[in-house]
Amino acid sequence: MLRQKLCRIGQFLALAAIVAAGPALGASMKSEISELDKIPRVHPEYPVPNEPNQVFYIERSSNANTVVYAANLGPDGKLNKDEPIIGYWRWYNVDGHKKDLNFAERMMAYGVKAVKHDGPNGAYSFKIAAMPERTLYIGQDAKGVPEVFGRIGNRWAKLSYIYLEVIDKGLLPQVPSLDIFGTDRETGKALHEHILHN
Repeated sequence: MLRQKLCRIGQFLALAAIVAAGPALGASMKSEISELDKIPRVHPEYPVPNEPNQVFYIERSSNANTVVYAANLGPDGKLNKDEPIIGYWRWYNVDGHKKDLNFAERMMAYGVKAVKHDGPNGAYSFKIAAMPERTLYIGQDAKGVPEVFGRIGNRWAKLSYIYLEVIDKGLLPQVPSLDIFGTDRETGKALHEHILHN
């Protein structure tokens, strides 16, 4: 019970850090893009989620708890037009149980916002609450497999995961950098975008 309370406090502080950094992501961050041989694991000791219809996930340096994003498919196998993507926690730092995002997390950090049916090939555009300047798209490939894609530099990439560097100093943790990992949709090359807070 105490461990779960401490985890909730840690989650709240990390959320506050992301919220604090969120408005500044577009204006005061610089981005570096590189091509890699393969998508690396920043923390190979963290469990890699493998959920039904998973499209990407967010990891943080503070602990192994992970936000998973999954396509929301209807009985016809198509994306739900009202809510094509959903996000939730896997609390790997506790026992791996699934937990819904709370109201503050949905509204200010990890929630899916601004969903529109306006993307290429029938995809839906959306944004993550703490990254309002970054438009992502969820669609289905030629085989009907859900995927999330967006721009990494000037290239269209299928998103794999996002990693947040969280520094727990003082009352409010900081998020000095984040890393976006994906695969070029044309070449299949692994791409990495490192975003550093100035």
